[in-house]
This record gives sequence, C-alpha cells and structure tokens, in this order.
Amino acid sequence: MAFFSHKICFALVLGWFFILIGQANATLISMDYETNSGDNLITRDTETNLDWLDVNLTTGYTFDQVRSGIWYQEGFRYATKEELQVLFSHAGTPDDNFDVSVTYPAETLALAQLLGPTLISGSRVTVMGFTGTDFLSNQITLQNHPMGASFSALLGKVDYLGSFGEAHFTGGHPFSDQAYDIYGSFLVRSPSPAPVPEPATMLLLGSGLLGLVGFRKKIMK
Repeated sequence: MAFFSHKICFALVLGWFFILIGQANATLISMDYETNSGDNLITRDTETNLDWLDVNLTTGYTFDQVRSGIWYQEGFRYATKEELQVLFSHAGTPDDNFDVSVTYPAETLALAQLLGPTLISGSRVTVMGFTGTDFLSNQITLQNHPMGASFSALLGKVDYLGSFGEAHFTGGHPFSDQAYDIYGSFLVRSPSPAPVPEPATMLLLGSGLLGLVGFRKKIMK
C-alpha cells in the first residue's frame, strides 16, 4: 500500500511539473493586472515578452486622454501596427489585409476574448482600438503628434462573427480627439524582469530535486 502511495505522490509531482512546462511554452497566456486578483486583464505574449492590457478598459477615451493617463504612468504605451501584426500572427489569425478568403474563426474568437471585447452583439465579438501608428503609417511620437494636435488614427481590429474571423486594420480612420464606446486602445508594456534566485535558494531547489530522484530510486528497488 505504501509503495502505491509513493507512486501516486510521485506521479502527481511529475504531472504538475509537465503542466508548468506546458504553461511556460504557451504563446499567449492570461495574467492578472492587479496581483493575485484573478482579474485576467493582461495577455502576455511569451515570444515577444510584451504584456497587453485589455482593450475594453480604455473604451470611451481619446488618444491624448490615454497617453496622459494612469496607464502610461504604469509603463504602458501604444502598440505599433507592426507589434499588433506580430500578436495576430502568434494568436494564429494573421493580418488578412481585408482578404475575405482568409479566415480563422476559432483563433480570432480566442484572441478577442483574451484582449477584452469592445463590442459584443449576438454572435459577434469584436476588439477595436487605437494603435501607436497613424493612418499614414507614421509612428506616433510627442514630436510629430504633440498633445492637443488632432490626427488621423489607425485602428486595429479583431472581429469574430460565427464561422468567420478576421484581424486587420480598419479603413475608416477616426481622428485622435474622437472617443467612442466601441473602441479603445491597444496598450503594451514590457514586464518587470523576474528576480534572480539567490544562491541559497538555488542550492535548496537543487537539493530538493536530488532528494526526489533519490527517493524514487529507493522506492523502485
């Protein structure tokens, strides 16, 4: 009985290990904005190491209101068109450039749900928001787009409708001083680097792993 108990414990430890490995290899994972709150308002792209804030948090705000508000103070910034294109690709729904023959409904819906929909109507789930690139493909900076100066904005769009899913950049270009409830802003930031374990911590972890291996060998005899 003790032998089977030990085998079960070892299997559970091994199972959790592979679960953690699987999570570490996931491209897009949901995380908390407020630590340990369970809010899942951050989507981390583990390939680019960028954290994406839920777009629906910024609906109803103009471009200037966002870049002068609390999110910028917390290290977020507007994502460029190129960064969004990479995100679309990693999510499995690459920029279709309005080609209706290209569609990835399941992937599009999953991405829309991760990023925080700005519009839900029937079976339609949409995320739409300002980007850090203007309609003329210029990167937006305070130098060429100063506060208070209106410009034609570029909107990124992730749109799921039943069996159809698309991701691209809208042809309609609102001005930066306009705000609507159906779109927000695509904001990203680089997460703070994880603390490096102290030597004593690494030694303790190594000892624990060696002990686990030794314990398994003892059981198997």
